[in-house]
Amino acid sequence: MKIEKSKDYERTFKRMIRRHILTKETIEDAVELFVTDSSTPQLHFKKIKCKHDKNRHSIRIPNTQYRILISIDNGVAVLQCICDYDDYNMRNRRC
Repeated sequence: MKIEKSKDYERTFKRMIRRHILTKETIEDAVELFVTDSSTPQLHFKKIKCKHDKNRHSIRIPNTQYRILISIDNGVAVLQCICDYDDYNMRNRRC
């Protein structure tokens, strides 16, 4: 599966690292685990019902409260953002 990163993902990625909330390795390990085996229970891979984006999914960064929103279409996974529980709910409530 091919991985692409949105501008919002890059922005939240840099913010998490700059504020020392998550490490670069932790985030990259979660993405690598998703690419190799998305069905692993560590990721809590879920499909999200959304009117605007029928291909929206989420994975949990293992051992944290953070999730990565992903849109998967035609074998391409676009990483949308890294968000905590409140931001995750806000983004999916508007779906």
